[in-house]
Amino acid sequence: MSIVQDDEKLISEWLEECRTDSTRESYLKNIRYFQEWYGKPLSTFLELDAQGMRHIALTYQSAMRQRMGKINTVISYMTALGSFCTSKGKPLLLRGKRFRVQIDLDSHAFTNGDLSSMFDVADTQEKAVLATLVSLGWEVSSLLELKRARIEALIKKAKEDGEKYVYFRDQRPKTGALRLGILNPLAIEWINEWLKVPIESVIRTSKRSLRKNSWDPNSLFGYTTKEGINSMLKRLARTAHITVTGRVHTHLIRKWVMSGLSRSGFNEFQIKFAMGKAIPLSDQTYLLTLEEEIRKRYPKAYETYLSIKPETIVKVIDEETRARAAEVEKLLKRVDELEKRLGGVT
Repeated sequence: MSIVQDDEKLISEWLEECRTDSTRESYLKNIRYFQEWYGKPLSTFLELDAQGMRHIALTYQSAMRQRMGKINTVISYMTALGSFCTSKGKPLLLRGKRFRVQIDLDSHAFTNGDLSSMFDVADTQEKAVLATLVSLGWEVSSLLELKRARIEALIKKAKEDGEKYVYFRDQRPKTGALRLGILNPLAIEWINEWLKVPIESVIRTSKRSLRKNSWDPNSLFGYTTKEGINSMLKRLARTAHITVTGRVHTHLIRKWVMSGLSRSGFNEFQIKFAMGKAIPLSDQTYLLTLEEEIRKRYPKAYETYLSIKPETIVKVIDEETRARAAEVEKLLKRVDELEKRLGGVT
C-alpha cells in the first residue's frame, strides 16, 4: 500500500467514528493542514513515542499560531489532530500546553434594527431563512437539516389547531441534547411563502450559492453548506447598509436569541432547553415541566424582545381581536333572537 493510500485509510477509519457529517467535514479539512505541515506519512507520526508526538504537536501548534494568527482557529486544528491520535490509541499528552479558547471580541453584535433592515432587503427564500434563524436560535448545521415535509406538517397542524406558534421537540445532533424548537408568527408566515415557490424556478434563477452547491429536495431551504448561509447574511448586511463592528456569521444570531430569552426572564434551564444546550443528568426531571413553562412565557418574550418585525405581532393581535369580535357579534345576534322569541310569548 502506498504512503498516500495508507494515510487515506487511517483518516477514513477515523472519520467513520465521528457522529455527524459536519464533524467529519471539519476534521477532514483540519487534518489536511497537519499533513501539509508535517510532510511525512501519518503512520510515521504515530510510530513516535509519547514524548516525540508531543514535541511535534506543540511545534505544529506554534507554527500554526504564527501562520493563522487566530488562536481559536489553531485550537480547532489541534482538536482534530488530538481526536485522530486518540482514535489510533496514541492520545496526545498536552495538558497545560494547549491554547485556551479566546472570547470572540472581533464579531459584530446584531440588534433588532440590524436584523429588521436585513429582512427588508431579503427575497422570499432569504426572509424565510432569516426569520427561522431568529426564531429557533439554533446552530446553522441544524437549520440545514430541517426537513421540508416535517416543518410543513407542523405548521399545518398548528393552523388546524388555531395555534399562532409552532412548538416541536428535537435533538441536537452535535451533543444529543433534547431541545424545544419554536417557530414564531414571522417564521411561519415566510416559511409558508417560501413553500409556495416552485423549487425548479429557484434553482434556475438563483445567482448565488444554490447554483454552486447540490440541491437537497428534502431540505426545508435547499442550502447544503454553512458557507451558503453565512454568505447570505453577509450579503444582506451589505445590501441593508448595516454598519458592522466585526465579522458577520450565523452564530451571532444564536447569541442574539439567547440574549433575548435571558432579558425576557427565561431562567437557565428554559434557555438551555430552547437552545439545545445540555442539562445535567441530576436536573433531567425538570424537563417534565420545561416545555409547558416555555410555551407560557415565549409569546410575551417574542412581543418584547425577539421580534425583528413588530408589525407581525400587531397582525397576530389584530387577527385575535377580529376573531373575538366575531364571536361577540354572534352572541349578540343570538341574544336578539332570544329576546324576540321571549317578547312574543304571552
